[in-house]
Amino acid sequence: MKKTLLNALAWLTGASRTVLAFILPILADSTARLLTALLPIALEVVASLADSDKSGEEKRAEAVDRIRAAAISAGIQASASAVNLALELAVAKLKESAAK
Repeated sequence: MKKTLLNALAWLTGASRTVLAFILPILADSTARLLTALLPIALEVVASLADSDKSGEEKRAEAVDRIRAAAISAGIQASASAVNLALELAVAKLKESAAK
């Protein structure tokens, strides 16, 4: 799978497989560290909004704002996609916990 991913990315970006083989682990590690920092924040925010009377979209918008603000105050530089990923992971975890 890794070789296929490298070939696809090389074809899409025009970069060599050697360059991508070097960069991908760095990006994966960086993403993992970012999510490790964001996920506890997202879990807390999602849990606090779970029983709210707000609509799903209102909860999502508030959660994104609260996660982003908490990340900034904690000195975490997180892109919108990282915040959204942390939010989705937290929602999935909350649903998984509720199902048990």
